[in-house]
Amino acid sequence: MRNIQENTFQNATGKIDYTLMNDYMFRAVLQENEKVLKGLVSSLLYLNPEAIKSTIILNPIELGKSFDNKTFVLDVKIMLNNEKIINLEMQVANQAFWANRSLSYLCSIFQNLESGDDYSQVKPAYHIGILDFSPFPDYPEFYATNQMMNVNQHYIYNDNFTLNVLDLNQIHLATEKDKASKIDYWAKLFKAKTWEDKSLEVIKNVSTGKQCF
Repeated sequence: MRNIQENTFQNATGKIDYTLMNDYMFRAVLQENEKVLKGLVSSLLYLNPEAIKSTIILNPIELGKSFDNKTFVLDVKIMLNNEKIINLEMQVANQAFWANRSLSYLCSIFQNLESGDDYSQVKPAYHIGILDFSPFPDYPEFYATNQMMNVNQHYIYNDNFTLNVLDLNQIHLATEKDKASKIDYWAKLFKAKTWEDKSLEVIKNVSTGKQCF
């Protein structure tokens, strides 16, 4: 049965009914396939995939269960190598207060100390928003990194508190660093609407046991 499913998947054509910009599909793929999860995280953090030893989803959902808009969790919280916490959020609809929302998500995962822990043990926190809209249209950027900075002397206050934004509508602005890390490739994968799209090779390769990149 598994081989039949894989062959059907490999030979699929036409329109994709549920793309990776569908909230449930996004979560399901990342939760079910660790290779895809590692591939995406390593690209977004500019890491060599071999540097990722473990990924644990801290807020898994029960796949197959029905959800409504009030109960469905839009973000994916990940513990990376037991030393970093990453929050991935897929957001298609334009959110007027997305900046406040994303900061709230980031603050919640930065509060990761257990009772009795020392502040030196705070794990670096990253919120990465994957957006199908431009949150700051006056400052277009494909993949933006935001950190707290002193406004007078322009030094970083704390680099353990980072908010990244991947704008799926600005792929043409990808930098050489972004391309080297294949972030533009992932963006095209998220935007893919038909099975013939070349960017889907990343998922097809993973399904047959190959590396993402």
